[in-house]
Amino acid sequence: MADLLNLGTTALLSLQRAINTTGNNIANVNTPGYSRQRVNMETLPSQFNGGNYLGNGVRVDSIERSYDQFLTAEVRSRTSSQRESATYYDLSSRLDSVLADPAVGLSGALNGFFGALQDVANNPGSLPERQALLGQSQVLADRFGYLDDRFRDLEQELNGRIEATVAEINTLSQGIADLNKQLVQASASTPGQAPNDLLDARDQLLAQLAEKISVTTIEQSDGALNVMIGNGQALVVGFTAEQLQTSRDPFDGTAVQVGVVGPAGTSTSLGRFLSGGELGAMFDFRDQQLNPARDQLGLTAVGLASSFNAQHSAGLDLNGLPGADFFNTPQPTYAAQQNNAGLATLDVSLSDVSALTGDNYSMRYEAGNWTLTNRDSGASQTGPGPFTVDGIEIAVTGGAPVDGDVFLVQPTRQAAGLFALALARPEDIAAGSPLRSGEELANIGSAALGSLSADDPGTLPLAGRVTLAFDPDALGPGVPGFNVAGIAGGPLAYDPTTDAAGADFTLGGFSFSVSGTPQAGDQLFIENNANGSGDNSNALALADLQTARSLLGGTASFQDTYSRMVTDVAVRTSQAETGMASESVLLEQAIADRDSVAGVNLDEEAANLIRYQQAYQAAAQVISVADQLFQTLLNATRR
Repeated sequence: MADLLNLGTTALLSLQRAINTTGNNIANVNTPGYSRQRVNMETLPSQFNGGNYLGNGVRVDSIERSYDQFLTAEVRSRTSSQRESATYYDLSSRLDSVLADPAVGLSGALNGFFGALQDVANNPGSLPERQALLGQSQVLADRFGYLDDRFRDLEQELNGRIEATVAEINTLSQGIADLNKQLVQASASTPGQAPNDLLDARDQLLAQLAEKISVTTIEQSDGALNVMIGNGQALVVGFTAEQLQTSRDPFDGTAVQVGVVGPAGTSTSLGRFLSGGELGAMFDFRDQQLNPARDQLGLTAVGLASSFNAQHSAGLDLNGLPGADFFNTPQPTYAAQQNNAGLATLDVSLSDVSALTGDNYSMRYEAGNWTLTNRDSGASQTGPGPFTVDGIEIAVTGGAPVDGDVFLVQPTRQAAGLFALALARPEDIAAGSPLRSGEELANIGSAALGSLSADDPGTLPLAGRVTLAFDPDALGPGVPGFNVAGIAGGPLAYDPTTDAAGADFTLGGFSFSVSGTPQAGDQLFIENNANGSGDNSNALALADLQTARSLLGGTASFQDTYSRMVTDVAVRTSQAETGMASESVLLEQAIADRDSVAGVNLDEEAANLIRYQQAYQAAAQVISVADQLFQTLLNATRR
């Protein structure tokens, strides 16, 4: 009887744990991170009796969670990718909305500015048109400033989000380290029995950490989990969590970087190694979109100011004076690394605006030489300096440098914010040309002079009229051309049979073209444009700058450069949206695959509950039978 009672008792106890475990599964069906648990039962060792091995019942071997480490790791990986693409799209779409909005974008302001300039060209002597041009010029300057302010606002928001995300990462990593300790202690106190709830809690923290940054994990022999980020930087090792720190960029105090503090107390930046999750997306957005957009907007500002000023200085205002700077031309900026030990400084200036690319450069001093490196392309050159590269000149000035000194050169990063209107009075607009040209009335041929431009205003005014007289033998018998009077540089070769469509010439700081078929003795002239208040030659030349390909090596106009930037942001935003949708689908599939193993299925649990209930009732019946048999035996032996 005792054996039968023992069999029933072990069955009741085991089934009771199974029912409790099933009930716990049902209770946690909606608990985030909960893994379904199942009871593993095993037969108790049998006992040899009466020539046979008789069973001794059942016991619970373990309560095991349904878990697949590969499916769980896939969910973490997809979570990092999905959060990265979603965060990148969120930031990119906001930048895109600013640039693409016609009410605040640069395109409308550029069109309004050049439209007002065309009005001045149509009526160069009118002060109202000139005043309207100054008004549109201020609108254009304000638009550059507005866009630069929006970029700075987005950068400041980005800094705040980076700092908040790093704080969350530190909290999560410390939580994982604490759970590692609890897991190891729990496993040591109950050998062979896994602390399932602690394991689920750790996996849940890892899932939350994967939203912030991409992670890899390695399990130790004692059950603790090591967590790595980036290119293998340890975030959690056993019971210890490494704390990430945010600090200001040593070159740019407005930008936040992420790093770790080494044993010597120095911070090592990890920004270029971090990837995935929200933090990786923020660094990617800043490096791939926000900073390049600021550089390209600055390139447009520098190109417009420099080109417009150069042409404006080649004209005359209403007072007959050479044109002054119309805009303040933003100059390249540089910053020294905070821990530079030397006394060297830099002198950075523009040399050829058309060669600017919008790239940034670093200069590092080692072993008596400077190495100038393009931070975007990686191209470098080494020497004592000065350097001329991509439209800028860099000279080292000041005191002596020390090995390890580093400078960051940003030719256009700050330019949009520095763009400003310099001209104040409408009569100072130089719409007229300092020179005028014409043909003598007595000419017989069809020769004409055009495209007159003062290339070097410093050589003006002319000492007197410059005359070009056609001579079939100007350069020798049978070699036609123009004899030049009034300035050095003649004669000029011109053959009507081959040059009638037009030939370009340069004399004493101005250039011009000659076309047509002159006859012997025909004369063309160039002279100072005295009292030329009604002249619009320079205004027309200024208006032509709207479509002139004066930037990016002569391949793009101001509008082209801005449009390329807007298009690049729009394309990246569209790609980010597509990537986000794809990653969301992949994440859902990964979660479904994991949940098919670890998730609670209520139908299955209900079936198990009924099955265990029936078994429990049967085991209770075994005990009842044992009791009846025992009572029968007692009654039979009662005296």
